[in-house]
Amino acid sequence: MKLLIIEDDRRIANLLQQGLSEDGHSVFVSHRGDDGLELIQSQYFDMVVLDIMLPGRDGFSILKQARHARYAMPILILTARDGMADIVRGLDLGADDYLTKPFQLEILLARVRAMGRRGQVPLLDQLRVGDLILDRSQKLLLRGDLEIPLTRKEFVLLELLMRRPQQVISRNELIEVGWGYDAEVSDNSVDFYIHSLRSKINVDGQPSMIRTVRAQGYALSAAS
Repeated sequence: MKLLIIEDDRRIANLLQQGLSEDGHSVFVSHRGDDGLELIQSQYFDMVVLDIMLPGRDGFSILKQARHARYAMPILILTARDGMADIVRGLDLGADDYLTKPFQLEILLARVRAMGRRGQVPLLDQLRVGDLILDRSQKLLLRGDLEIPLTRKEFVLLELLMRRPQQVISRNELIEVGWGYDAEVSDNSVDFYIHSLRSKINVDGQPSMIRTVRAQGYALSAAS
Protein backbone atom coordinates (compact mmCIF):
# COMPACT_ATOMS: atom_id res chain seq x y z
CA MET A 1 0.00 0.00 0.00
CA LYS A 2 0.97 3.63 -0.44
CA LEU A 3 1.08 5.18 3.03
CA LEU A 4 1.51 8.72 4.32
CA ILE A 5 3.02 9.38 7.76
CA ILE A 6 2.38 12.84 9.22
CA GLU A 7 4.66 13.00 12.26
CA ASP A 8 6.89 15.85 13.49
CA ASP A 9 9.13 13.68 15.70
CA ARG A 10 11.78 12.64 13.20
CA ARG A 11 12.96 9.70 15.27
CA ILE A 12 9.46 8.22 15.37
CA ALA A 13 8.87 9.08 11.71
CA ASN A 14 12.08 7.28 10.70
CA LEU A 15 11.14 4.25 12.81
CA LEU A 16 7.70 4.10 11.20
CA GLN A 17 9.07 4.59 7.70
CA GLN A 18 11.61 1.80 8.13
CA GLY A 19 9.16 -0.62 9.73
CA LEU A 20 6.37 -0.01 7.23
CA SER A 21 8.77 -0.16 4.28
CA GLU A 22 10.12 -3.50 5.50
CA ASP A 23 6.51 -4.67 5.76
CA GLY A 24 6.14 -4.07 2.02
CA HIS A 25 4.59 -0.60 1.87
CA SER A 26 5.52 2.49 -0.12
CA VAL A 27 5.93 5.19 2.54
CA PHE A 28 5.88 8.98 2.31
CA VAL A 29 6.62 11.24 5.30
CA SER A 30 5.62 14.79 6.21
CA HIS A 31 6.85 16.53 9.36
CA ARG A 32 4.31 19.38 9.27
CA GLY A 33 0.54 19.33 9.43
CA ASP A 34 -0.02 21.85 6.65
CA ASP A 35 2.37 20.02 4.32
CA GLY A 36 0.72 16.71 5.19
CA LEU A 37 -2.74 18.01 4.33
CA GLU A 38 -1.40 19.32 1.02
CA LEU A 39 -0.08 15.84 0.21
CA ILE A 40 -3.47 14.29 1.03
CA GLN A 41 -5.13 16.79 -1.30
CA SER A 42 -2.64 16.35 -4.16
CA GLN A 43 -1.85 12.62 -4.13
CA TYR A 44 -3.60 9.30 -3.67
CA PHE A 45 -2.81 7.33 -0.49
CA ASP A 46 -4.19 4.00 0.67
CA MET A 47 -3.78 4.97 4.33
CA VAL A 48 -2.56 7.78 6.60
CA VAL A 49 -0.80 7.53 9.98
CA LEU A 50 -1.48 10.85 11.68
CA ASP A 51 -0.06 12.55 14.77
CA ILE A 52 -2.17 15.15 16.58
CA MET A 53 0.32 17.70 17.89
CA LEU A 54 1.91 19.02 14.70
CA PRO A 55 3.40 22.32 13.54
CA GLY A 56 1.44 24.19 10.88
CA ARG A 57 -1.88 22.41 11.45
CA ASP A 58 -2.96 19.98 14.15
CA GLY A 59 -4.04 16.44 13.40
CA PHE A 60 -7.67 16.93 14.41
CA SER A 61 -7.94 19.76 11.87
CA ILE A 62 -6.36 17.58 9.16
CA LEU A 63 -8.73 14.73 9.96
CA LYS A 64 -11.78 16.99 9.90
CA GLN A 65 -10.73 18.59 6.60
CA ALA A 66 -9.99 15.23 4.97
CA ARG A 67 -13.35 13.74 5.91
CA HIS A 68 -15.21 16.92 4.96
CA ALA A 69 -13.60 16.69 1.51
CA ARG A 70 -14.74 13.03 1.26
CA TYR A 71 -11.27 11.46 1.30
CA ALA A 72 -12.10 7.90 2.30
CA MET A 73 -8.68 6.38 2.99
CA PRO A 74 -8.30 4.77 6.44
CA ILE A 75 -6.63 7.08 8.96
CA LEU A 76 -4.82 5.81 12.05
CA ILE A 77 -4.12 8.39 14.74
CA LEU A 78 -0.78 7.88 16.53
CA THR A 79 -0.34 10.35 19.38
CA ALA A 80 0.80 10.90 22.94
CA ARG A 81 -2.62 12.36 23.76
CA ASP A 82 -4.20 9.45 25.59
CA GLY A 83 -7.14 11.15 27.30
CA MET A 84 -10.61 9.72 26.81
CA ALA A 85 -11.89 13.01 25.36
CA ASP A 86 -9.15 13.05 22.70
CA ILE A 87 -9.75 9.42 21.74
CA VAL A 88 -13.50 9.97 21.42
CA ARG A 89 -12.95 13.19 19.46
CA GLY A 90 -10.57 11.50 17.02
CA LEU A 91 -12.89 8.59 16.36
CA ASP A 92 -15.93 10.85 16.05
CA LEU A 93 -14.09 13.01 13.50
CA GLY A 94 -13.56 9.95 11.32
CA ALA A 95 -10.37 8.19 12.42
CA ASP A 96 -10.46 4.44 11.82
CA ASP A 97 -8.13 3.61 14.71
CA TYR A 98 -6.40 5.41 17.59
CA LEU A 99 -3.05 4.27 19.01
CA THR A 100 -1.25 6.07 21.83
CA LYS A 101 2.47 6.64 22.38
CA PRO A 102 4.62 4.99 23.53
CA PHE A 103 3.69 2.14 21.20
CA GLN A 104 5.06 -1.19 20.03
CA LEU A 105 5.95 -1.18 16.35
CA GLU A 106 4.67 -4.73 15.78
CA ILE A 107 1.24 -3.76 17.09
CA LEU A 108 1.11 -0.73 14.80
CA LEU A 109 2.15 -2.85 11.81
CA ALA A 110 -0.56 -5.39 12.64
CA ARG A 111 -3.19 -2.66 12.87
CA VAL A 112 -2.09 -1.22 9.53
CA ARG A 113 -2.39 -4.66 7.95
CA ALA A 114 -5.85 -5.13 9.48
CA MET A 115 -7.02 -1.75 8.20
CA GLY A 116 -5.62 -2.61 4.78
CA ARG A 117 -7.63 -5.84 4.70
CA ARG A 118 -10.79 -3.92 5.49
CA GLY A 119 -9.98 -1.51 2.67
CA GLN A 120 -11.40 1.93 2.17
CA VAL A 121 -14.92 2.43 3.41
CA PRO A 122 -16.62 4.96 1.14
CA LEU A 123 -18.16 7.91 2.95
CA LEU A 124 -20.83 8.10 0.27
CA ASP A 125 -22.28 5.42 -2.00
CA GLN A 126 -22.61 8.02 -4.74
CA LEU A 127 -20.21 10.59 -6.13
CA ARG A 128 -21.72 13.53 -8.00
CA VAL A 129 -20.04 16.15 -10.18
CA GLY A 130 -22.57 18.28 -12.02
CA ASP A 131 -25.03 15.89 -13.68
CA LEU A 132 -22.51 13.03 -13.59
CA ILE A 133 -23.31 10.44 -10.89
CA LEU A 134 -21.10 7.47 -10.01
CA ASP A 135 -22.84 4.86 -7.87
CA ARG A 136 -20.09 2.82 -6.24
CA SER A 137 -22.33 0.25 -4.60
CA GLN A 138 -24.07 -0.64 -7.89
CA LYS A 139 -21.02 0.05 -10.11
CA LEU A 140 -23.17 2.37 -12.19
CA LEU A 141 -22.49 5.65 -14.00
CA LEU A 142 -25.23 8.08 -14.99
CA ARG A 143 -25.12 11.37 -16.84
CA GLY A 144 -28.54 12.84 -16.39
CA ASP A 145 -30.90 9.95 -17.14
CA LEU A 146 -28.43 8.17 -19.42
CA GLU A 147 -26.69 5.06 -18.06
CA ILE A 148 -23.10 4.82 -19.31
CA PRO A 149 -21.30 1.45 -19.37
CA LEU A 150 -17.72 1.44 -18.09
CA THR A 151 -14.95 -1.11 -17.93
CA ARG A 152 -13.53 -1.91 -14.50
CA LYS A 153 -10.44 0.22 -15.09
CA GLU A 154 -12.46 3.13 -16.46
CA PHE A 155 -14.62 2.98 -13.34
CA VAL A 156 -11.60 3.07 -11.00
CA LEU A 157 -9.94 5.96 -12.83
CA LEU A 158 -13.15 7.99 -13.02
CA GLU A 159 -13.82 7.38 -9.32
CA LEU A 160 -10.45 8.94 -8.46
CA LEU A 161 -11.18 11.98 -10.64
CA MET A 162 -14.67 12.38 -9.15
CA ARG A 163 -13.45 12.05 -5.56
CA ARG A 164 -11.31 15.13 -6.12
CA PRO A 165 -13.18 17.37 -8.57
CA GLN A 166 -11.28 20.34 -10.02
CA GLN A 167 -8.00 18.98 -8.64
CA VAL A 168 -5.24 17.95 -11.01
CA ILE A 169 -4.54 14.21 -10.83
CA SER A 170 -1.14 13.22 -12.19
CA ARG A 171 -0.64 10.35 -14.61
CA ASN A 172 1.52 8.61 -11.99
CA GLU A 173 -1.32 8.74 -9.47
CA LEU A 174 -3.78 7.39 -12.02
CA ILE A 175 -1.35 4.56 -12.75
CA GLU A 176 -1.01 3.74 -9.04
CA VAL A 177 -4.79 3.49 -8.65
CA GLY A 178 -5.55 1.77 -11.94
CA TRP A 179 -2.61 -0.61 -12.26
CA GLY A 180 -0.70 -0.60 -8.93
CA TYR A 181 2.14 1.54 -7.60
CA ASP A 182 4.89 -0.74 -8.95
CA ALA A 183 3.33 -1.27 -12.39
CA GLU A 184 5.26 -0.33 -15.51
CA VAL A 185 2.61 1.50 -17.52
CA SER A 186 3.22 4.08 -20.22
CA ASP A 187 1.60 7.51 -20.29
CA ASN A 188 -0.02 6.46 -23.57
CA SER A 189 -2.02 3.79 -21.74
CA VAL A 190 -3.38 6.40 -19.32
CA ASP A 191 -4.16 8.75 -22.21
CA PHE A 192 -6.04 5.93 -23.96
CA TYR A 193 -8.36 5.37 -20.99
CA ILE A 194 -8.91 9.10 -20.47
CA HIS A 195 -9.82 9.43 -24.15
CA SER A 196 -12.25 6.53 -23.76
CA LEU A 197 -13.85 8.14 -20.69
CA ARG A 198 -14.21 11.44 -22.50
CA SER A 199 -15.91 9.78 -25.45
CA LYS A 200 -18.42 8.16 -23.10
CA ILE A 201 -19.29 11.03 -20.76
CA ASN A 202 -19.01 14.08 -23.03
CA VAL A 203 -22.14 15.71 -24.42
CA ASP A 204 -22.12 17.25 -27.90
CA GLY A 205 -21.87 21.02 -27.81
CA GLN A 206 -20.53 21.14 -24.24
CA PRO A 207 -16.93 21.40 -23.01
CA SER A 208 -15.29 18.17 -21.94
CA MET A 209 -15.67 17.43 -18.23
CA ILE A 210 -12.13 16.00 -18.16
CA ARG A 211 -9.50 18.56 -19.09
CA THR A 212 -5.81 18.02 -19.71
CA VAL A 213 -3.43 20.12 -17.62
CA ARG A 214 -0.24 20.26 -19.64
CA ALA A 215 2.75 18.49 -18.05
CA GLN A 216 0.69 17.78 -14.90
CA GLY A 217 -2.22 15.44 -15.53
CA TYR A 218 -6.01 15.61 -15.68
CA ALA A 219 -8.81 17.32 -13.79
CA LEU A 220 -12.56 16.74 -13.83
CA SER A 221 -15.15 19.45 -13.30
CA ALA A 222 -18.82 20.03 -13.96
CA ALA A 223 -19.65 21.18 -17.47
CA SER A 224 -20.31 24.92 -17.53
